[in-house]
Amino acid sequence: MREVRVRYSGAQVMRTDFKALLEICERLTLMGTIWRDNENGYLRQIFEIRMMEGGLIETINDIDFFQIEDVLSVREEKGRVIHTAVVRNYHPLGLIGETIETAVVVPGSCVGISEAVVIIRGSPEGCKQMVEGLRTWREPNSISVVDSTPDDMDYFTKDMTEARITAFAAAWKMGYYEIPKATNPNEIAASIGISRVTLTGHLKAIENHLAELMAKRLNL
Repeated sequence: MREVRVRYSGAQVMRTDFKALLEICERLTLMGTIWRDNENGYLRQIFEIRMMEGGLIETINDIDFFQIEDVLSVREEKGRVIHTAVVRNYHPLGLIGETIETAVVVPGSCVGISEAVVIIRGSPEGCKQMVEGLRTWREPNSISVVDSTPDDMDYFTKDMTEARITAFAAAWKMGYYEIPKATNPNEIAASIGISRVTLTGHLKAIENHLAELMAKRLNL
C-alpha cells in the first residue's frame, strides 16, 4: 500500500472557492466517507468542523457545495466550538476519485486557513491517478510519498477477513448502499457465489466494525 500526502498552502486555499467556507470555519478534518451518490453528484461524509469564534454551524449551509445533514456531537476546545457532523459535499474535488477504484482519500485529510492536506492511500497507480486529478484543480505546494508496510494497514480494513471485504465490495459496487437501493442481498450473494444468509452476516459484521470505530472516535 502507498500513502501520498498532497499539501496546499493557506494562501493557495484562500484563492479558491474554499475561501467562503474558511471565513466561517478555521478547519475541517475528514473523519470518514459514508458513500458516494453518483446520480446527484455528492459525497456523504463525516467531518470534524472547527468554527471561527462566535460562528454558527448553520451558516455552513449558505455555502453552495457543503451542506450539513446532521450534527453528531459538539465540544469546545481552546475557546473554539468543534462539531462532528454528517455533510453532503458537492465540491468538484469529490469527483476526482469517481472512477478510481484502487485509491481513496482517507480520514485525517483536512482543509483550513493555514493549509490543506489530502491523504491518499492505495496502489501506486491509483495514488498517481488521484494526484493527477488534484493537479488539474490546483498545483500542490508539495507532494510526499510513503510506501507503507503491512503493519500500516488502513484501520478501517484491519482485522476484516477477505470474505467480508469481498462481500462489502460487491454490495457497494452493485448499489446496495444507494438510496433507494439498486440491488438486493439475493442478487449480491449470487454474484459472488455465496448464500444470502452468509452475505448478510458478512455485511452486518462490517457495519458493526465501522460503528465501533466511529463510537471510539467520538469517545462514546
